[in-house]
Amino acid sequence: MDGDMSTSKSYGGERGIEEMEMAEEAVMMDSAVSNDNRKVIYHGNFMIEVKDYQKARDEIQKKVTSVGGYIVDSYYYEQGENQPSGSMVLRLPKQEFQPMISQLVASDWKIIEQQTSGNDVTEEYVDLESRLKAKRVVEERLLSFMNDATNTENLLKISKELAQVQAEIEQMLGRKQYLNNQVEYATLSIHIQENSLATSIQSEDLNTWDRSKKLFIDTINVLIKASSSVFVFLIGLSPVIIPIAFLLFIFIYTRKKNQKLNQ
Repeated sequence: MDGDMSTSKSYGGERGIEEMEMAEEAVMMDSAVSNDNRKVIYHGNFMIEVKDYQKARDEIQKKVTSVGGYIVDSYYYEQGENQPSGSMVLRLPKQEFQPMISQLVASDWKIIEQQTSGNDVTEEYVDLESRLKAKRVVEERLLSFMNDATNTENLLKISKELAQVQAEIEQMLGRKQYLNNQVEYATLSIHIQENSLATSIQSEDLNTWDRSKKLFIDTINVLIKASSSVFVFLIGLSPVIIPIAFLLFIFIYTRKKNQKLNQ
């Protein structure tokens, strides 16, 4: 019984509670002062206009893979007739975020919309680490109390509180892991749309050239055909034309000769 009373006082007494609170506050203050690393979550949103949707998408995917990133979401649709569009959500190592943006801006793709932002979660991360360390201290204390407890009622009470503390620790660990992932990998969303107007103009230019070339060739063919027809016509009528032309020549020649004699 004396052992039970001693355990009860150590766990439930005001002195024990004050000691745990002081330890928790000390750990939190120490962690907050010593943590100098900034934790920033980067996001980017781009809308680009390209001449060839599939080619642009393949280039982006290849670049993302080469720097150790990955695609978390992608979809494709068509706006109107033969006007492909789509979006890609990329996760990039944080050190590759700015280089990727620079490449997008420097490319021959038209940037229609551009937005980048950074969410500084340093304060939340420091606070989370501090509370996590403090909860670890409380967990160790409760485990120590549990080992010393011989009273069933006290043991159940300590066990219940220990389970709650451990659940809070797991929740904090999950949040910390999530923040680390978001900080280490930036998120970049890219909406891609094919410029159908430029494509149609380019196609129209090609059609104009093709039509001009075809018209030129057709004109040459018509001239050749017409010349050929005239030549065939003259050859075909030569038995008639030649005697007539010869007689006409004799007539004109004789007439001019007589005019000279009369003078």
